[in-house]
Amino acid sequence: MINLQRTHHIGMAVADIEQAQAQIGEAMGLTFAPVRNFDPLPFWTPERGKHEVNVFATYSIEGPTRIELVQGTGEFYNPDRAPDARHIGVWVDDLKAEAERLAAQGWTTVASGDAPENGWGVIAYMAPPIPGLLVELISTDLKPVIDKWLGDA
Repeated sequence: MINLQRTHHIGMAVADIEQAQAQIGEAMGLTFAPVRNFDPLPFWTPERGKHEVNVFATYSIEGPTRIELVQGTGEFYNPDRAPDARHIGVWVDDLKAEAERLAAQGWTTVASGDAPENGWGVIAYMAPPIPGLLVELISTDLKPVIDKWLGDA
């Protein structure tokens, strides 16, 4: 079951990550972790299947719910996409079980670290039957890596 108390971030795709850091950081009084480049990042979408994308990402240092900025290749990371790539990211202990539970309720996988038939990987962007929301399920297997990146370890 999704527990909003475990929300890690509110994410948004941006065209220019440095510009977004400056504008959002100044306006909201936020500082950001160093930008990391994930190249290649294994990715799966219904349209393209399994492929690789190049992603630059950062999180606000301030929290507890952080702001995530992502600039990447591929249509999923297009900031003009409709429905857009804004989302909430929530930690889950068993990503496969949670994605299966949502899928059984009519949610669709928009993108994930691997194909659904392979267990979705360590992230899965899920959309409910009604438009307007994306929920990124984040496996707690990633928590040590992200905590170290953000200095929380």
